[in-house]
Amino acid sequence: MIYLLDTNVLSERTKARPSPAVMDFLRRLPAADVRVPAIALGEIKQGVQSNPTPELCQFLEDVLTLPVAPFDEMEALVWGEMTAEVLARGRTLYVRDSLIAATARVNAWTVATRNVGDFANLGVRLFNPFTQRL
Repeated sequence: MIYLLDTNVLSERTKARPSPAVMDFLRRLPAADVRVPAIALGEIKQGVQSNPTPELCQFLEDVLTLPVAPFDEMEALVWGEMTAEVLARGRTLYVRDSLIAATARVNAWTVATRNVGDFANLGVRLFNPFTQRL
């Protein structure tokens, strides 16, 4: 199973007191089963640019060793369809989360996130490494 890692999961290791459950999840997850959403990479770069500590710069370098999930034609079309459906139901949706959801939906991947509510009813499998174990 491929896991598309939300920024809140990737960045957990930068916390002063990271969640033991998330750290265990990241250790157990084979590198071949990891994908980084392009938007999450952008969020991490933005954070490092705003606060370029040596630790955060190393964190970015480590993230860059992981495969980045593409966001191409199919993902864009699914994103447009998905967001139109959600907005028609009167629900608000974060653009960053919807881009991740579209990527996961096209590729039949599981989104690993703390914010499962933000992805609810978007047609993607969810895994919360803060509360679930592999």
